[in-house]
Amino acid sequence: MQWRIEALSRDKKRALVVPYVDARTVLDRLDRVVGPEGWHDAYEVLADGERVVRDERGERRERLVEVKCRLTLLGVTKEDVGEGDSLKAAFSDALKRAAVKFGVGRYLYRLEKQWVEYDAEKNRFTPPKLPESEEVLEEEKPEAHRLIDQLLERLKEKGLGREAAKIITKYGGYGKTPEETRRLYGELRALYKG
Repeated sequence: MQWRIEALSRDKKRALVVPYVDARTVLDRLDRVVGPEGWHDAYEVLADGERVVRDERGERRERLVEVKCRLTLLGVTKEDVGEGDSLKAAFSDALKRAAVKFGVGRYLYRLEKQWVEYDAEKNRFTPPKLPESEEVLEEEKPEAHRLIDQLLERLKEKGLGREAAKIITKYGGYGKTPEETRRLYGELRALYKG
């Protein structure tokens, strides 16, 4: 996880920073969870043109690229559209957005923006002291999610991590409803006992 500046105070002594992950972090996470052979991505360029931007500096034209990413994990596909001022930026944005639908980096949306000290001369700020992984937010998880996580660890220890990941992917994470969460837990228990 990294931090980027979203805004500066009027006196330029403080910066409002927000957490984010880059595309390489997403790729590393996918490899770690389902293995390099457990996922693949495909892209489609939807638009490559210009947009007019109006702000305090006046009106100007900027390049706008839109790309769709189709991300498939263990046979389940989700997609989203990213944008940027270059193909590289749009591809990265699309990948990150599609990965969020599988839960990658979703915890970042629960973290608060923070004001920190900013050195305008060096264009630097001191990042907030926050944990660097999702595991740190464990205490915020509902009990059912913690139980599922514990069961997943046991399944990994038994060499059943890949099969468990397929079940998790089928439910899009912990499930969208309490009933789905119960069914997910039941399937994982059956796999463990199985």
